[in-house]
Amino acid sequence: MNKTIRRGGIFLAVAALGVTLTACSTYAAPDQIILYYTAGTGESRQFQECIQPGQSGSYPVDDEIYALPTSLRTWNIRPKGGDTADPIASGTLPETVNGASQPGPEVVVYATADFYLNSDCKAGTKSPIVRFWESTGRRYGISADGEDGFNQGNFNKMLLNTLVPAEETALRQETRKYDADALDANTGNVWTTMERNLAPTFQRTLEDKLGGKYFCGTGFAGGAEVEWTEWRPKVKNSGSSMEEQVLDANGQPVYEEKKVKGTCPPVRITITDVNFKDSNIAAARARAYAAEQDANAKRIEAQGEADRAAILEGVGNSPGYVRLQEIEAQKQAAEACKVSKNCTVIIGDPGNTSLPVGGR
Repeated sequence: MNKTIRRGGIFLAVAALGVTLTACSTYAAPDQIILYYTAGTGESRQFQECIQPGQSGSYPVDDEIYALPTSLRTWNIRPKGGDTADPIASGTLPETVNGASQPGPEVVVYATADFYLNSDCKAGTKSPIVRFWESTGRRYGISADGEDGFNQGNFNKMLLNTLVPAEETALRQETRKYDADALDANTGNVWTTMERNLAPTFQRTLEDKLGGKYFCGTGFAGGAEVEWTEWRPKVKNSGSSMEEQVLDANGQPVYEEKKVKGTCPPVRITITDVNFKDSNIAAARARAYAAEQDANAKRIEAQGEADRAAILEGVGNSPGYVRLQEIEAQKQAAEACKVSKNCTVIIGDPGNTSLPVGGR
């Protein structure tokens, strides 16, 4: 009897413990993935599993969990309301002044980059998300132990030391190819050309800074294969084994769209604005532009007047025009006679006189 009671008590205790552990299981929010590390010897921890967004996993009684975001992240450089208000300053195409070459005016570039953390966890300890955490995330402390451990401030600090330098490297290489006025006015949609040109440099530098392909662009689906469109430089066969890149009239690459498949689309930079760094230069260029437009308007007006004068002079010297003017004068005289009692209308050559319009 006592044995039965004791066994029943043990069963209830185990059942209660199971219910307690189930109620206290780790839950990953819909926009986060949790990395679960089991306690090892001393301070060592070993990766156990990923708890996927919206899923539950074991409760870390003596273990550690780290939450990382799976939602789309943005690094937005804007004068107001962005992640930073500090634009990227860069040089432009050198200018020739009085026969000597000098650096072009500096510009400031505002840009945005949208990306996801590569949360692919299919390969366990070799997965991109685990390698990112152990090589970069842990070092910057972007997450602390616990379901709510993600630290946005430390995440931004990590971006300032990885993504932002990659942006600066790519943009500064690119702006030096273009005239400052063209960049300021986006002449010929030059910003789009820049975005396509700088993409390979930016992606390569970003991976070097992070230590791997740990950021993916829009279209990323958690490691599933997806398709996206990339702009690739157009090439032609030069008759040898080497392909020759096609260039436009300005010496810039010509691009064509290509469909690409993979698990990690590239992160792209979108340029939102380019201005002169020196506001005095911007004001001077604006005044020069206004003066140029005013001069153009006056030139057009003067040319129009000159053209009209030339036309009238040419017409005035023609017999037909002279005859037309005589007829018009006679018509006006006839109209005047209608209101006069003592008027004679003369039509044609002098001497041909009609009867008076009014009686005498």
